[in-house]
Amino acid sequence: MKYFYLFLGILWIVGCTPFVDTRREAGRIGNIGQSRPDRIAICYNGLMTKPEELQKIADEACANTKRQAVYSKTTSFNCTLFWPSTAFFDCKEKN
Repeated sequence: MKYFYLFLGILWIVGCTPFVDTRREAGRIGNIGQSRPDRIAICYNGLMTKPEELQKIADEACANTKRQAVYSKTTSFNCTLFWPSTAFFDCKEKN
C-alpha cells in the first residue's frame, strides 16, 4: 500500500510542472498542440502553479523570436488530465 501512495505522490509532483503545449502526433508534420509561434499555450495545474511561473515560461518561449509575452486568456479542461488549465500568451514586439 505504501508504494501506491508513493506512486500517487510522484504523479502529483509531475502534475505540478507546467509545459508549453507543442505536442506532436507521430508521423504527422506540425503540432497538434495549441501553441503557435505568435501565441504560446501553457498547460498547467491551477492548484500548484503561480502566475509568475507561467509568465516566465511564456517570456522564455517568446524570447526565441526576440519578442515579449503578453497575457491573453486562460481556459480550463482542454489540455491533459494532470494539467487541465491552459494560459495563452501573445508574443508581441518589445517596446
